[in-house]
Amino acid sequence: EEKMAAGGGCCLRPFSCEQGLLSRPDGSAAFLQGDTSVLAGLYGPAEVKGSKELPDRAALEVLLRPKVGLPGVMERSREQLLRRTCEAVVLGVLHPRTAITLVLQVLSDAGSV
Repeated sequence: EEKMAAGGGCCLRPFSCEQGLLSRPDGSAAFLQGDTSVLAGLYGPAEVKGSKELPDRAALEVLLRPKVGLPGVMERSREQLLRRTCEAVVLGVLHPRTAITLVLQVLSDAGSV
């Protein structure tokens, strides 16, 4: 249940983040907001696979995995939004002709994904 703020408005769900939880990725973090949690693993910069190489910057790939089942249209749409958002902050020009992969695993979804 969400509690109402003074004056009748909604409150934001409590947010927290913890880094370095996974050993295999080059970087990792867990994001929690209310009862929603997402685990993120970042790999790279690494060698580009296939024809995704970009001559002037790193190619950023975002993979969103739902709690259960296979990724669908909604996950693909969110992947593109997240990729565009992350491209604005990732310094890909420092690593041209490489790949950076961000894998997000939804652990629980209580409406804050």
